[in-house]
Formats: sequence, C-alpha cells, structure tokens
Amino acid sequence: MPEFGVATKAIIFNLKTNKYLVLFKSDQEDINPDSYDFPRGRLKFGEKLEEGVVREAKEETGLCVSPIQVFNAWTFVKPDKDFQLTGIDFICTTDSETVVLSSEHSGYEWLDANQIISDTKYPDWLRKTIEKASKFKI
Repeated sequence: MPEFGVATKAIIFNLKTNKYLVLFKSDQEDINPDSYDFPRGRLKFGEKLEEGVVREAKEETGLCVSPIQVFNAWTFVKPDKDFQLTGIDFICTTDSETVVLSSEHSGYEWLDANQIISDTKYPDWLRKTIEKASKFKI
C-alpha cells in the first residue's frame, strides 16, 4: 500500500546574527543521506503545522524557534517505494546560536543568505529556498 505523509521544514533565521542555519544530514538517513538540509520531519497525527515545525526544530537542533510564516510547499515522490511526502516550509526565528544536533545530522553552519545563495556546494533547491526566504521581512 502506498505511504503518504505531511512534513514541515524550519528555515531558521537567527535574529542576533542575521544568519540562517544549514544542517548536514547523517550518512544513516534514509532520504538523501550525506546532504545539506534544514530541520524537518513528519507531523504526528492531530498535530498542527506550527506545532510540528517547532517540535522538529527542537528535536533536531535543540533550538527553540518561533514560526513566522509559511512560505513554500513541495512534494517528494519515490515511485519505486510507493512513497509520497508533501511538505510545508516555515520561516522561523531564534535568538540562540547554540545547536545540539540529533543523530539525524552530522554537522551544521550558520551562514548569511549571500554565502548560501552564491555557493554551489549547496543544492540548487536549498539556495533557491534561502533566496526566497531572504526576501521576507522578519
């Protein structure tokens, strides 16, 4: 039977440093291991979108975040696995720089938008997400 889920992603902007958080996924992850990403995860049954993004950010980074605005939606399909995930991206803010990673990630960086957008080591989708996020008034 096909599997379907809804997930949230936290695009975290630090209010003190004006930088965004970029994570590096562990080699043990089942979807796109060893790649750059943002805190993200599936909603639990009955959970509101805002609750899910706050919970996932806390679980994966140790950061307390405030969701500011939904600004993007996406769908990821793995036809060979009968799997579809639909996601909602939130711009979130924090005033803490202290990151405590979960086992899902092996590294992180705080970077300003231009550093991310101009560096081709980051995937195109991630650079476009930050470019779009940086245009919002926070």
